[in-house]
Amino acid sequence: MNTPLIDGFTCHHRALDRAFEEARQATRDGDFTRARAAFQGFRDAIERHMKAEETWLFPAYEARHGQDHALTSILRKGHRDLRGFFEEIAEALGEGDGDEGAALIDTAGQILHHHDEKEEQEFYPAVTTLVDDPAPALAALKS
Repeated sequence: MNTPLIDGFTCHHRALDRAFEEARQATRDGDFTRARAAFQGFRDAIERHMKAEETWLFPAYEARHGQDHALTSILRKGHRDLRGFFEEIAEALGEGDGDEGAALIDTAGQILHHHDEKEEQEFYPAVTTLVDDPAPALAALKS
């Protein structure tokens, strides 16, 4: 089932994947100016993405299934964990530590991949019928 919400958030995941890969490649190349800029662009975009989910999607789901539902609890924890990794990556890139930066990026990439799969396969299909108007959430991805 494709809906504007599912398509919009999934498409944004792919754009985030490309931005993350640019930061990963720049880090591997040892180009820390490019790596820092690419990573900051990714980080700004993923923060918009997570805030949109936390502001519009999670509350809609939790209004129907309860605030302590396992699915949104796992996804919220994933957001907290990823934000922690992103902070550590930014520190490593800021210090020009390519080995640490690359290791953190690889780990965060794996976590991000699994997180995105859970959202795309379970969460978005379940929440799409619960969001009356997806337009504000979709607009937040672009602002």
